[in-house]
Amino acid sequence: MTRFVKGAIALAVTVAVAGCGPNSSTSSASEATTTALPTTVTALPTVTALPTVTDVPTSTPSSTQPTASTWSPRVSGPVREDPLLGSNPVHLEPGYGIAAVTCRLPAWRLQPAAAQAFYQAAIRCHDQAWRGTLSHFGLTLTSPHLWAGAQGRQYGGACGRNDTGREAFYCAADQTIVMPFDSMRSIARYGSGYALAVVSHEYGHHIQQQVGVMAAFQARAQTVGYSSQAGQLLSRQLELQAWCFSGMFYGTSTGRGSITRSLSRQAYDNNSHGGDRRGELRMHGTNQNAANWFGWGRHPSLDPSARVHPSIYECNPWAARDAGWLE
Repeated sequence: MTRFVKGAIALAVTVAVAGCGPNSSTSSASEATTTALPTTVTALPTVTALPTVTDVPTSTPSSTQPTASTWSPRVSGPVREDPLLGSNPVHLEPGYGIAAVTCRLPAWRLQPAAAQAFYQAAIRCHDQAWRGTLSHFGLTLTSPHLWAGAQGRQYGGACGRNDTGREAFYCAADQTIVMPFDSMRSIARYGSGYALAVVSHEYGHHIQQQVGVMAAFQARAQTVGYSSQAGQLLSRQLELQAWCFSGMFYGTSTGRGSITRSLSRQAYDNNSHGGDRRGELRMHGTNQNAANWFGWGRHPSLDPSARVHPSIYECNPWAARDAGWLE
């Protein structure tokens, strides 16, 4: 879901519905019971992973602003041909992924300071995974800021108060992932895997901001209207790509350090509850598509036994080959 706040976009996180978290009977079975992506789509060629990174630095994120893009948002012509959306250079190179990192996360505790430390460590892991990818495309990655105060009403950043109805959001205006402890509690109470899934999805929005997708989305959505059918489709594409980017992180780093297979399964379960909620505009996509795009980012093949690696080329809802992927 998108909204204008002080001239910026605040992007609501797309995560599990409060009170609809996992239990002993659903958590382990959620992936097995979720259907595959449409079988009419042909799998793309096998891609190659980036070099492995052994350990993530513990330094604090830089406050330097990102390198300015030389591209300009367009508001006309087919979305798939837009140089910042479907034809963004980042989307056009088959086989280029992100680095595998050995992510070291602190112990999870359902307490504000501990949660903030956990989120910050997770952001550092994502920075390390994505930095080389953006550098390859001539861009300089700047780490997002984090706001994880005890109560959402204390947030006073560029995007104002959180009235999105979602537990967390990304504020593009000041490049901040906003995860208030009180609103996140409904998800974080289920454990670190569910909290990490939220961070990872919001980080996907930060990557969109860094590569120009966010600016192009805003320009087009302003033109057609955020709540119009065309605007809602644009929003779903934005959200589904963020899930796919999140899936890439799990696809490369699961089994290394703190990113266990259990955490990866929990992220899938979390995202399978992350679609549009009753009474909302269709800004996020169905629960099924949220899970599908996360799964496709993690393993971009219809054949679960195929030896493939995550690729940013595969995470392009702006050029989806099946409209069913965008519902």
